[in-house]
Amino acid sequence: MSDNVIKFRRPEKKPEPPKSRPPRGPMPNWVPFAVLVAVALVIYAVSQAGLFS
Repeated sequence: MSDNVIKFRRPEKKPEPPKSRPPRGPMPNWVPFAVLVAVALVIYAVSQAGLFS
């Protein structure tokens, strides 16, 4: 009788993928303007240094 009993076997668990960083919040509204000002300052500094002909 015990030959007909199916023994329970737990299914194998897949390994968990490595946890990624939590998503960052939205970018503040002033960041694009800060980038524009920084690029403008770099262009101005390079032109004053005479690297643009």
